[in-house]
Amino acid sequence: MMSPSPPKKRVRPCHVDGCNNWAQKGNKCYIHGAPVRRCCVEGCQRYAQAGQLCITHGGNKKKSGAKLKQCIHGGCSNLAQKGGVCIKHGAKVKLCRVDGCSNQAKKGGVCIR
Repeated sequence: MMSPSPPKKRVRPCHVDGCNNWAQKGNKCYIHGAPVRRCCVEGCQRYAQAGQLCITHGGNKKKSGAKLKQCIHGGCSNLAQKGGVCIKHGAKVKLCRVDGCSNQAKKGGVCIR
């Protein structure tokens, strides 16, 4: 006998008449006034992920506990890959092991293509 599955999260439409968007907090969609979390970095208008930061500034749901670092070169806003620098400034990254492919390896030594 299988155990019953947990109840699914209900998603409701926006409470504004004629709106078919999905409701967020306060039973409204983002267009009609649901609160939107923005990145806390001054001048950034992107949506915040985990830790009140957008993905560009280090807020990533998959790594919410880890603080992602930016490249140590002055004025560079890329994320550091290895040794405190981004790929553009010399971080060595593993390449795909398939002959003729020059993409960065993601998992198991191969790229996602």
